[in-house]
Amino acid sequence: MNDNELSIEARKVIDKLASSEISSYIDTSLTPPDPFRGRGKIRLIILGQDPTVQDPEYREKIKVTLLLNQPGGLRTYLEKVCKALDIDLDENIYATNLLKNFFTVPPDTMRKKDPQFFRKAADHWIPLLREEIEEFKNVPILPLGEPVLNCLTKTPDRVLIRNYWGYEGPAQYGRNFSYIKPTENVLSRVVFPFPHIPGLSHKFYRQQMNGYLAFMKEHINP
Repeated sequence: MNDNELSIEARKVIDKLASSEISSYIDTSLTPPDPFRGRGKIRLIILGQDPTVQDPEYREKIKVTLLLNQPGGLRTYLEKVCKALDIDLDENIYATNLLKNFFTVPPDTMRKKDPQFFRKAADHWIPLLREEIEEFKNVPILPLGEPVLNCLTKTPDRVLIRNYWGYEGPAQYGRNFSYIKPTENVLSRVVFPFPHIPGLSHKFYRQQMNGYLAFMKEHINP
């Protein structure tokens, strides 16, 4: 699926969302940003949440997913992740959003009012996401943040990233790392849960990062 085809199909989903129970939160005036596609063989899919930012005027300037087409904090973060995995961000990464539409207000605000808000929106987007990544056979997925992760898992229970990163209790960090198996998520791929940048404010993730990246490197297909 090329970017033009994806844009056409995304507009169809947005039109459906515009008549759904969360319609008042959908900004139908903006076109979803294009995915970021590396120049070479894609070895890892990075999955963001949605393109919405706090400043409504700045939203119109977002043309590429996760702003990976320009310098910034998120690109720097993901470059470090890729380097640890022996992956080149500009060659081997495909990045897209789970929720491709812009919202009228930052979605975390709605999630606090309705914990199921993301899942309600994701139900509309997941079929298209499956089609979008179909060309990248068996390529694993790195979702950024727990809201995205919890839209992918099949369990109705809340899933915590820390449980895959060796969390054993307060100030007890082990090396019992794991990932989500294809049978356990709606995309049928290996999924490596990963914190978004705000998660790095927690000492746990900073201390476990190198260990989890080493574990991840061992399990990514060459």
